[in-house]
Amino acid sequence: MAEAGTSANPFARGTVLLMVAIGFAAFVALLYAIGAGGALRPGNNGQAHGASSGAIGYSALGRLLEQTGTPVRYGRGPDALQQQDLLIVTPQLSSDPKELAALVNQRAFTGPTIIILPKWQASPIQGFKTGWVQLDSPFVAIQSPQLLAQLLPVKTRLEGVDDTLATKMLVQPETPEQQAALIRQALKARVTITGDRLKTVLADAPTGRARVAVIEDGGWYPSLDANAPAEPGPGVQQGRYPVVIVADADLMNNLSLANRKTAAQALQIIDAAWSGGGEGVVFDLTQNGLGASENLLSVAFRPPFVGAVASLLLAAIAFGWMAFFRFGPPMSEERPFGFGKTALVKGSAGLIRRLGRDHLTASAYADLQRDRAARALGLPPSLPPPEVDARLALVPADGEGRNYETLIETMRTARDRPAIAAAARALYRWKKERMG
Repeated sequence: MAEAGTSANPFARGTVLLMVAIGFAAFVALLYAIGAGGALRPGNNGQAHGASSGAIGYSALGRLLEQTGTPVRYGRGPDALQQQDLLIVTPQLSSDPKELAALVNQRAFTGPTIIILPKWQASPIQGFKTGWVQLDSPFVAIQSPQLLAQLLPVKTRLEGVDDTLATKMLVQPETPEQQAALIRQALKARVTITGDRLKTVLADAPTGRARVAVIEDGGWYPSLDANAPAEPGPGVQQGRYPVVIVADADLMNNLSLANRKTAAQALQIIDAAWSGGGEGVVFDLTQNGLGASENLLSVAFRPPFVGAVASLLLAAIAFGWMAFFRFGPPMSEERPFGFGKTALVKGSAGLIRRLGRDHLTASAYADLQRDRAARALGLPPSLPPPEVDARLALVPADGEGRNYETLIETMRTARDRPAIAAAARALYRWKKERMG
């Protein structure tokens, strides 16, 4: 049974510690999620970008590069896009042409860039794995030149298909077999690109038009142009990096890299576009809605500031540990009200002090000491107070020369607390010395 006046903790220490730990971890996770922003969005969404494993994505190209010893990263912020590494940009029709042009122009003297234009319209397949899509139409390639409108004017064409394919694909097929037949015919489509400032890198064999081209911007790119001079001539902008446009996405997407010949051709295009760039390849995800903006929280979770954040977290854990596990035995709680004469005297003195009636105790204490001294001398109880004072006046003075009359008068006339305490001590000492 617990002692009276003590209170037991209603919660177990382990339970409270677990609650605090879960809340603290959730708070840190919330801060990280706010700081990371778009970086936490899943990349495998079936769209045409480097983190997608769908048919029109480019994750297979990333794995192929890694297996050949090339470091591969995925750029979700502006810092990753400003590296010297080869940048592969995969814009979609909803991308902003001005942002794409600004990105390309900013990297002119930073590193090489490959732009893979969109080709396929696809829709997710319900009930299958995440990221699986169904190919609907390759006619997105006809609209892709609008993405390059701020860079240069170009035109694209679908080669290898008849003019009636578009009409057939706009009409809902009656059977799955008809749909499959249309997709097989659409898979034969090749995309070519033409423009005044384009130099062919990879030509379409039947037509001779470019499927892959490099922008002629005044740079010297012998790895991309077989007719380039052995040495840069006058007027060549030294240190400029190439911008390669892949008009036909089927040269590099997951759908086509299952073919060994196509995979080898994709590596050749990347090697040619490197042109003295960095050691790795960066797949841009900002043009596909998967970018993450910079903020103070995101910076706090990256070097060199992550060390300071970790130190603060450890300090918080240490303070929490000290709060839960104090050192030494706990101090016993004091009783709110004491027992016995001491508590009664303290309570009365506190009440008198609070009321400001200290001066009223001087005369009462003088009468108390007079009565005690009379009893010590054996004087009759019925003796009047003046007679008692006269008898006590005959008692010799103390060691400091103070007699009863002086001490009792000083006691009765004291008004403030220090004077009352001094007079009481002197009167008590006189009585103790002379009468015990």
